[in-house]
Amino acid sequence: MFRLQTLLLGAASALALTSAAQAQVLAAADAVDEVVVTARRPLAESVAAALEVQRNSDSLVSVLSADAVGNLPDQNIAFAVGRLPGVAVQRDQGQARYVNLRGAPVYWTTLSFDGLSVVSPQGRDSRFDNIPSAIASQILVEKAITPNLAGASVAGNIDIRTRRAFDYKGRTITGKAGFGHVELGDGDEIDTNLVYSDLFAGDTIGVVLQGSYYKREMATDNWETDPYLSNTVDPSKRFAREHENKHYRLTRENYSGSLRVDYKPDDNNDIFLSSIYTMFHDDELRDNFIWRLDQGTDAAGASYTSAAYINANNPQFGTSYGARINARIDYRDSEEEMSTTTVGGEHSWDGWDVSWRLNYTFTSDGRNTPVTAAFQSPSSFLLRPTVEYDLRNGDVNTVKLFQTLGTTGARVRGAQVRNIEDFAFPATSFGQLKGADLTQATTAKTDITRETELFGRSTKVQFGGLYTDREKKSRETSWSTSTFAGGAPTWGAFATDQAYLGTQNLNYTFRYTDKDFTTNYMNNLIRTGVATVQDTSGNFYRVGEQLGALYAMGTTNLDWGNVVYGARVERVKNTGEAFVAFPTGTRLVKTSSEDTIVYPSVHLNWNVRSDVKARFSLTTSASRPDFDDLRPNFVINDAAQTISGGNPDARPERQLGLDAYVEWYRGPAGFVSAGLFYKDVSDVLVRTSRSFASDALNTPGLDRTGYSFTGIGNAGDGYLRGLELAYVANAQDFVDNNNLPQWLGGFGINTTATFTDSEVNLPSVGGVPARTISLLGTSDAVYNVQLTYENYGLSVRLAYQYRTPWGESVGEYRVANGQMIPVDNGDIFWDADEEIDLSVRYQVNDHLEAFFDGANLGNQGSRRYGGTSAYPIEFEKFGRRFIGGVRFKF
Repeated sequence: MFRLQTLLLGAASALALTSAAQAQVLAAADAVDEVVVTARRPLAESVAAALEVQRNSDSLVSVLSADAVGNLPDQNIAFAVGRLPGVAVQRDQGQARYVNLRGAPVYWTTLSFDGLSVVSPQGRDSRFDNIPSAIASQILVEKAITPNLAGASVAGNIDIRTRRAFDYKGRTITGKAGFGHVELGDGDEIDTNLVYSDLFAGDTIGVVLQGSYYKREMATDNWETDPYLSNTVDPSKRFAREHENKHYRLTRENYSGSLRVDYKPDDNNDIFLSSIYTMFHDDELRDNFIWRLDQGTDAAGASYTSAAYINANNPQFGTSYGARINARIDYRDSEEEMSTTTVGGEHSWDGWDVSWRLNYTFTSDGRNTPVTAAFQSPSSFLLRPTVEYDLRNGDVNTVKLFQTLGTTGARVRGAQVRNIEDFAFPATSFGQLKGADLTQATTAKTDITRETELFGRSTKVQFGGLYTDREKKSRETSWSTSTFAGGAPTWGAFATDQAYLGTQNLNYTFRYTDKDFTTNYMNNLIRTGVATVQDTSGNFYRVGEQLGALYAMGTTNLDWGNVVYGARVERVKNTGEAFVAFPTGTRLVKTSSEDTIVYPSVHLNWNVRSDVKARFSLTTSASRPDFDDLRPNFVINDAAQTISGGNPDARPERQLGLDAYVEWYRGPAGFVSAGLFYKDVSDVLVRTSRSFASDALNTPGLDRTGYSFTGIGNAGDGYLRGLELAYVANAQDFVDNNNLPQWLGGFGINTTATFTDSEVNLPSVGGVPARTISLLGTSDAVYNVQLTYENYGLSVRLAYQYRTPWGESVGEYRVANGQMIPVDNGDIFWDADEEIDLSVRYQVNDHLEAFFDGANLGNQGSRRYGGTSAYPIEFEKFGRRFIGGVRFKF
């Protein structure tokens, strides 16, 4: 059965555990094998296999098997792990992208394939939407790190275990073909994958080939109202500078391919080659209309930002006479690529286990923009609209457009205008950008293990080392023009008659732009020399990182459990170079820094009973500045004696973590756990102001070491603490014990809850007093509830996810009249997020399964606000998605 094979995949991925634990896990998988054949409950048995891996781990982990990934509408890894305890996701266009582990910032979570760390194309903010779940046989979320893991795994590490041919029984072909519909935008959804596995040369050579393709066409309902302008006339009134509609048309695609070849001449030796390629393609068309309310006046001609306007008007509902239209066309055709190739081996020689890896990884974070065009109203207020803004709802901010009549000091609202093209807003510029951030890394890693005795106790001793050489650089070319032969074109020159794809009541009509025509127009501007190459040298940077690590650890077995202890030492050297503009010209600036950090840790695993385990951990870790933060792209202002930009001398954030968990394993598929966690944080990377204190920018006759520097730096400290709960059960035992009808035994539940609290102290910057905020990414509460039913070949799962608001970014503030007021939006937050998904499976026979998935069934919107929820700055909806098809195994 296909289910049986995927469960064996999950068990085989226990290679990271102790040898004894591996044997227990494989034995458990065999037991699961028998139940699946008779009971046909693949969801419950997949949970059982995952729990067995978790139970035998020597550290705190959560596990997801491949079959559990396949039985929810979980196209990418972020969606998949979002079902696990302590995990919350951040979405983009309704698609899970980033992972917050136990309330921590996204950059505290690291990514690895088969135990080898890699850097995401975006940097240390690991993205998981560009990794299709189809490549995984098992996913381990390692929450309390041991010395053999990277010191940068502050919140934890997500290890993606890929498939091996020896996990299958001979030649095996599995796959999936799904086709569906996206409600918003009336688009198609395609989800396919294929896996081929076989053994050769007397079962000594194993080959696995995998490929997947995913596509989704959609539109987005969107409005944005920001920033809310602060004033000293009446600080309680903050008027929005502008209101905007971004009319998205999107096509998103994921490609993946992987190959693994193993040569296993005997039970003691395995040499392999593994290559993984993933690509995330985002074809995003934006037609934007912006109403600059601050460019209008009241009826008497008083400026929108004047005391007269502020005193007489309502910031939530009012009128701006002669407001300006700013329109934009932005076509983004970005590709995020990741290619990682590893040669490695596992060997057992005379009581020694040796593991080695050689890896090369290349990533590209593309940002191609085939067209970026700006349009703007003329200067005469009579040619601009009078805009009635209605921001009272907070979820449905709208505007109405009217003619502007009268004179400068006596403006009159005329008739309502429904077609936005009735107003003039000719083009002011056209441009194109081709660029990407490129990262390449070479890694060598060795781990050595030996079972021995220490202090009279059976002890597994491990030690090893790692060396990684990474480089990230920016590559960019852009063209632009603000002159046009024959006069500036209008919006209508690029428009089509395609019907509106959204559902908002806009109070106006518009036309989408034609992608092919507009792109060809821009390309022709380049070919004819009208659009010229721009100087983008100021955006260039190259940052290098050489990391060397050594570790030693022991796992000592005791009568009541075991203790895992040891330390890791990492030495890192960073180099950077970038072009900086000086008064005498642009020159290349080079910087370097290095540090050494020791990471001790200890884990205690106590077998309270045969079915109850208590875990206690003390860990240390450090989150290094992202590559972008280390680049020396400085901006110098000699007149003001200031410098701003990146900070090559930024140090890692330091953390000390404590964990205390109790796990109760109630049968093969039942589980209850409760855990407390705490992290003490120091040297938090925040925006700081200090003396530059470096001679890197000095020039003959001019010493800039005493200039005031503003940028990222180490200044904050704080904590993160929380409670994590999990409960997994099915009704079968209750039904059997009470002689109830067997069909009732198919019901089950899998639910988790995480409650977190955090605090970071921010220093005083630019006269703004010190203040306290929550860590970015911390929600007060995160809930996951999954209700299941499995019987008679039918598997149904209804999943619900909810998280309370969380911080996205730290904003700037200033002091006026003794009050701290935001510059623009101030701190930005995401409002509460929820999603409901449905998955239905029916096992037709041992080779074929039909499925149907429904995603985002509640069509919950995503809402951002600045400072407090009283100031919503963005609201989006993405629509429901439905897909059905077959999965097969031969």
